[in-house]
Amino acid sequence: MIYVKNKKPPQQENLGAFTLGERLRTLREERGMTLKEVGNSTGLSFTYLSEIERNSVCPAVDTVRQLADFFQVPVSTLINGQKKTSLPSKLKYMRKLKKISQKELAQRADISPGLIAQLELGKVNASLKTVNKLAEALGVSVCYLIMDTRDIEGIMTGISPELRSMLQDSKVQAVIGSVCTLDEPKLKLILNFINIIKNPLFE
Repeated sequence: MIYVKNKKPPQQENLGAFTLGERLRTLREERGMTLKEVGNSTGLSFTYLSEIERNSVCPAVDTVRQLADFFQVPVSTLINGQKKTSLPSKLKYMRKLKKISQKELAQRADISPGLIAQLELGKVNASLKTVNKLAEALGVSVCYLIMDTRDIEGIMTGISPELRSMLQDSKVQAVIGSVCTLDEPKLKLILNFINIIKNPLFE
């Protein structure tokens, strides 16, 4: 294969979807926790947790359930989500929401534009290192990009611990409850307002 001079060669990515270990590591790092802290909280050995994250061992179902409970995510997010990923659609959606081209995103994330195109088409799966770069470039969490959010439980997975805590506030719940009674035009207005706050025209 011939490459154009001064161009980066295509980056090699994982051929499979995100593993159980990668998902657990992402959840742990998003919460700013060490393996020892997770081990102390769950009663699991931190060396065993390390082996799970490195995919050196296949944990028992009870262990997976225990970790899912600890991270407050459904078991299906850790196991069933390995079969497919919604990264292509989320990546394309966030890029268009930010109004940036594949080339601009590639520059921000320090990866090749060709890889962005392949990822959006679902022809390759990104490594966790690449997803970290993309999440930082797009201003979203890694969990949002790699976790399956096609159902309500999955959406909760992508919510940060701080926001999850806020959602337990009775006043916040009252506001959310009132949103449920809005008609479609009013709901669209609120969603557009959220987009404006998250993506101002002038930064």
